[in-house]
Amino acid sequence: MSKLKMMPWAATCAATLVAAPAFGAGFQVNEHSAKNTGRASSVTATVDDPSAIFHNPAGLTQTEGTEFQGGVTFIIPRGTYNGPGNDASADPVTQSTTSPVVPVPNAYVSRALSSKAFVGFGFYAPYGLGIAWAEPDQFVGRTVATELSLRTFFLTPSIALKLSDMVSVAVGVSLVPATVYLKRTLGATDNGQVLFPTPRYSKEGTVEIAGSAFGVGANAGVQLTLIDHLKIGLALRSAVDLSFSGNANFDLPEEAAPEIKANFPDQGGSANLTLPHSISFGVGWVQDALTIEASTQVTLWNSYDELRLNFETGRPTPSSASPRDWTVVPMFRLGGQYTIDDLAIRAGLAYDISPVPDETVDPTLPDNDRFIFSAGVGYDLGVVRFDLAYMGLIVAGRDVPAGVNVNFAREAASTYEGGLVHVISTSIGVQI
Repeated sequence: MSKLKMMPWAATCAATLVAAPAFGAGFQVNEHSAKNTGRASSVTATVDDPSAIFHNPAGLTQTEGTEFQGGVTFIIPRGTYNGPGNDASADPVTQSTTSPVVPVPNAYVSRALSSKAFVGFGFYAPYGLGIAWAEPDQFVGRTVATELSLRTFFLTPSIALKLSDMVSVAVGVSLVPATVYLKRTLGATDNGQVLFPTPRYSKEGTVEIAGSAFGVGANAGVQLTLIDHLKIGLALRSAVDLSFSGNANFDLPEEAAPEIKANFPDQGGSANLTLPHSISFGVGWVQDALTIEASTQVTLWNSYDELRLNFETGRPTPSSASPRDWTVVPMFRLGGQYTIDDLAIRAGLAYDISPVPDETVDPTLPDNDRFIFSAGVGYDLGVVRFDLAYMGLIVAGRDVPAGVNVNFAREAASTYEGGLVHVISTSIGVQI
């Protein structure tokens, strides 16, 4: 019906299929610095570079002078569906996504105004994805999405204060422009039935929708040193409400009856998506060359209970709603680094729980739990620092019982294959 309708949860699908290792729950991206990616981003209590603007802005009080940092994370995707096709009586099908490398950029600058006051500015993309299914005209979920792109860009000025040697606090504001694009076959999203099936028609009808939105959010952080070497950190990121508006363009078979075509005029549409609240807490130990931290992140996906699309003309329907019913989920991390002269060696582990229940899993949303491991190195030349990290994401397979969610699959279970997805992150920092 419209790309705007499918955008957020198809976005979630893309988060898993295209960029799963860099995503926390749902379509959340947590890797925005090679230095910290090498530690599985377990840095809430101990982050000490300009990327603190994302991880915990109170960490800005650990920076010196003026520091610049920029980098990019490359996500190498993987996604496969096994299960019933459009004809439930036929043999099961195996279908895969295409695999373009997805770059996710980040850039930061920080400035120590004094020994007590620090400011910074960050650019990063904590929610976003891109997905395209191979052989889209045969994909079992093509009435939901065959191609999707969701982009959010956070522009975050922050200020941090060092209240004492033991306490640092910070706040920031995020300005969030966002764009979405979706293409899908016209049909019923709940059972995969195509509206203009071949060979009755020369082609299946499709719709392309592009939209944009702008939102505002906030973040805050605290870092405490309770005793020598023991660090505690708490970081909060607020929800961001995005009201998308855009255009839906329909491509129908020429031989379709005029009275049918009249129900699918090119038009505007709108949809709302709320990026969720998240809370991170970490306990770290910093002593000489060793830094180690255990942390957890809780994302309040329970706010994501429904998707509703409004059509400007009231055709083909005034509005359409789709239940999501996501849940609050934690992510657990352990990471650290050891420094030998100018060389830092890093490693980390994490376990990420999917917020998506069986009832809202379908061929385009095979989200599942993930086990994450990472390693990285950094070389500090004094003025310039280079960092490189690798992250691997082992995605668990998921069997969805018969009778759940997708009508054409009710007589048989569906399987979403797991596997290993790769992430490579690089960054460079300059201090002046």
